[in-house]
Amino acid sequence: MSAGGVVELELGQARGWLVSDFHVFGLCWGGVRIQADVTLAETRLLARNMTLKSALACIPIGGAKIGIAANPTTVDRRKLIKALAEQLRLHGYAGRYIPGSDIGFSERDLYLLNRSMGYSMRYTLHSGETFLSKTGLAVAESLITSIKSVEELYALDGLETVALQGFGNMGSAAAYMLHKHGYRIIAVSNKYSTLVAKPCVDVEYLLDLLDYGDLCLKMYAEKMPGSTLLSRDEVFRVDADVHVPGARPLAIRDNPRCRVVAPIANYPVSVSHARSLEKAGIVVVPDIISTAGGVIGSALSLSQMSFEESRRFIRRMTYLNMVEVLSKTRETGTSVMEQAYNEAWRRFNMLRKLGPAGLASYLKRWISTRNGGLLTTLRRVLTYKP
Repeated sequence: MSAGGVVELELGQARGWLVSDFHVFGLCWGGVRIQADVTLAETRLLARNMTLKSALACIPIGGAKIGIAANPTTVDRRKLIKALAEQLRLHGYAGRYIPGSDIGFSERDLYLLNRSMGYSMRYTLHSGETFLSKTGLAVAESLITSIKSVEELYALDGLETVALQGFGNMGSAAAYMLHKHGYRIIAVSNKYSTLVAKPCVDVEYLLDLLDYGDLCLKMYAEKMPGSTLLSRDEVFRVDADVHVPGARPLAIRDNPRCRVVAPIANYPVSVSHARSLEKAGIVVVPDIISTAGGVIGSALSLSQMSFEESRRFIRRMTYLNMVEVLSKTRETGTSVMEQAYNEAWRRFNMLRKLGPAGLASYLKRWISTRNGGLLTTLRRVLTYKP
């Protein structure tokens, strides 16, 4: 196991960075983010977040991230992906860095990158067979389980309404799953605006408009009575039981009008601000739990279990982590988010200091799900070859 570093990527039409936070058994993984204003600092933060998310899910892979400062709507994607593949090979990351989809980098882009890298085996849930992103659906499983765990463990009644930030791969899948589980989405935002609908958003109709991309919220508001368009930042000023941040880090800086914050984005609330929100009576679900469905599902994609079986395991792992973190929070007096990050560091340091012996603690958590096939999955993780 070793610390990683930063590689500046020469991509011709764009500037980018690969940040490998740690290599665990020679591997690191994380998504590719393409945004005009992405920075090296943001990329570093997201790579570290991936390390901790994987550690809390007991997956022995280090965190990484690629940030590319380009407009995802105007960049020549095929040339960019080809250049990225060449840079990964040039810097020795072929077979060591496992890419994923992210903001501005779709699952179709991920497929093209893996093909350009010549990977025969991929840590990805992408199949090209479903309307909704399988990665998004996996993250939605950990999101829903986190919310239901908070309802149970905090004895909170009446969590019914949701304000959702973001309606891309993650947001659309979250909207679908929230609707399926009986939650009423009353506000949805994207990079242009916030849609507020009374009595709630018709999720099925909004999903039908996904082909129109970022125009879907505007089109919905024009066609559906009782709908209003506000500025994009208004989403967290809408009164709702649950707020679901789904965009960039540190998106929540004030006190949102909700009872629970349950992220599908990485680090939308700082640990210090989460502490103050908790004192104000707002439960903040740790992002490294509520977003972990993607990494868990990606690891499980190496096994022979079906996607539906993987989703059941994601629910189980998420619930176990929520119970453990909340019980330790009551013992230590720390905030829930702080305790989750402390526990992630504890598990990671155990693996880092003890090596193969520390791996036993990871195996114990996977075995506790009572699914024997998971040992085969971890063996494939440790012996990964592209």
